[in-house]
Amino acid sequence: MNLTRREYCKSLAAALVGATTATTALQLFGAEPAKKDALHLRVLSYNIQIGRAPGGSYSNPEEAFLDKTAAVINSKAPDIAGLQEVDNKTKRSGEDVDQLGELSRMTDLYPTFSPKRELPGGLYGIGTLSKERPITLETVIMEGSAHPRALQILEFEKYYFFNTHLPLTAPLRVKAVKTIDAEAAKRTDKPIILLGDLNAEPHSEEIQELLKTWTQVSPEAPTFPAPEPKVQIDYIFVRNAKRIDSLASEVVPDTSTSDHRPVFCELVIE
Repeated sequence: MNLTRREYCKSLAAALVGATTATTALQLFGAEPAKKDALHLRVLSYNIQIGRAPGGSYSNPEEAFLDKTAAVINSKAPDIAGLQEVDNKTKRSGEDVDQLGELSRMTDLYPTFSPKRELPGGLYGIGTLSKERPITLETVIMEGSAHPRALQILEFEKYYFFNTHLPLTAPLRVKAVKTIDAEAAKRTDKPIILLGDLNAEPHSEEIQELLKTWTQVSPEAPTFPAPEPKVQIDYIFVRNAKRIDSLASEVVPDTSTSDHRPVFCELVIE
């Protein structure tokens, strides 16, 4: 059966919803029921590999299938999604293609882009899609082994959102975590959500350092490589919370849109 691209996206989104593993509500801390005005968020972390499928060519713009990426995002209906590996009008992904802008159009979410390096024709970085427009944006550039890394900091009415993609080498990741913690220490007035491709496994010094002041809400499950995940390097954390209820937490079972599987949580935070 031949499907149009629009029909393919609808069928992919439906399949992902059907494949989602149900999780029971988990109270991470806090004994009393959550208040009615508590922050309720559906959160997604997704390294989109500039819209390429596993093994896709980085030099051919025609292999950037953002409609498939959007279908995965829409399948989880997030309030906010932190994306890594995003191109903006680059030669390799199309010099007229703002990837985050295109995904915003297809998901009806507000785009906020943070570049971390220039590429032929445009920029490469990380981005956030959100139902709510952020109040402020700050991009902190960090040292990387192959290229600079970025920490995107967004402020919303009830929370802060940290989106990042850490370096490939452990010493630089340790240094980046210190930067993340320093930025978090400046913001104690409301909860902070931190997520991204951290390129670090759970036993690493970097993750263990984060766990001293952050609560991991994403599942303990491998996220990379997408076809047959063997290592966990994508995470969601929360800080500055009096209470966290996890209503759902999963690695999204998508194998065909990126080399990473997305990570999703539904949270109630006070």
